[in-house]
Amino acid sequence: MIVVRIKGGLGNQMFQYAMARKLQLQLGIEQIGLDITSVNADELRNFELNHFCLYENAIVLESGSKNKILEIQQDFARRIVSYCIAGRPEQVAAKREKRLEKLFGLFGIVQKDHCEDNACTFGLKMHKNIYVNGWFQDAKVAESIRDALLRDFIEVKEAPEHIKITEQNMKETESVCVHIRRGDYVNHPRFGVCTEEYYYSAMRKIAEIVENPVFYIFSDSMDDVRKMKFDYPVIYDDISHTTYECIYLMSKCKHFVISNSTFSWWGQFLAKSKNKVVIAPNRWCNDFIRTNLYMDSWILIEV
Repeated sequence: MIVVRIKGGLGNQMFQYAMARKLQLQLGIEQIGLDITSVNADELRNFELNHFCLYENAIVLESGSKNKILEIQQDFARRIVSYCIAGRPEQVAAKREKRLEKLFGLFGIVQKDHCEDNACTFGLKMHKNIYVNGWFQDAKVAESIRDALLRDFIEVKEAPEHIKITEQNMKETESVCVHIRRGDYVNHPRFGVCTEEYYYSAMRKIAEIVENPVFYIFSDSMDDVRKMKFDYPVIYDDISHTTYECIYLMSKCKHFVISNSTFSWWGQFLAKSKNKVVIAPNRWCNDFIRTNLYMDSWILIEV
């Protein structure tokens, strides 16, 4: 079994699942276990992958439901991280994690909380049980198994009627999803990147490329967003949708203006529209560290 530690919001959970799914396909291991003990302990987040169909042999693991080998692997990873990596500055932690990746691999562990390089598979083929922990925000991982993820991330429940109506309107127009991430990003020292001017510039760029665009505004702070002065008529998604309903609706748009958010990222990735235009900020974080989330087809706007 491949057991992946699920943590963070829905966008992050989808990347963690994608890494486990890629390893499952690559190594020919039949079962995926979703360890939800961390996200269950998070007061701000919920486990939300259960709203998607997922791989047929993916199971949810509660506390104490892993086998003995996986518990030993998890404990070993926790000890090495605690002694060698945790508490160090981010760049130091990333370098140490990179140096230790083959040691982790020998014990059937993939550990990527800090280092953004591709996940190392050294030693993994020797193991029938693999423990996976990290953020795995990597476009190439998702792209390499896109067809499988498009099947796995189909919603379990049929969409409500009001969502179907909006979806139909999106199909009949040159719909543009504009995702404005605020919430905990406002004044955040690392992620407070996208200014109002970024969104205005991105929408103008879309209007240069797409004829008669219809802008759909999605945000976690709609009251604040309504105070913005857009150059074009917009449609606010101000119905109280769940996060997975929101990603579903976003993915039905034909074009995208995204924020520096994994939630935005998955909305555009799941969209099946042809000739899709995606506008993104030219940096993901204030520390200017290059992320693996950028895709070659994106148009970047300065922030």
